[in-house]
Amino acid sequence: MLRTIPIHRSLHRANTLMGGDREIVMMAALISISSIAIGQHMLSAIGGICFWFIVLIPARRLAKNDHQMKTVFFASLAFWQKYYPPHTHILASPRCNYKAEITNSGMKYKG
Repeated sequence: MLRTIPIHRSLHRANTLMGGDREIVMMAALISISSIAIGQHMLSAIGGICFWFIVLIPARRLAKNDHQMKTVFFASLAFWQKYYPPHTHILASPRCNYKAEITNSGMKYKG
């Protein structure tokens, strides 16, 4: 008989706040509250509240689809690199290759 061990759902629940990723929601709250406090104007209050909802709604959708998506995205940033333009190979068309030249005996590498 196969032994089964119950795994409780509370041990695998995502760490969320208001339905969104905890860090994203708290950072959005910090930015919106600080913009309201620093601006001290009705326009800054409206802007802070709008920013709060503009960030909260996608954060909740993101956490609902996959709560690890933010972690995977930030881990993938380590593997991004600059764009290095491709170079032609020495045996490719010598008319397009700045490293090769045509001689009587064939192609030659400019060294």
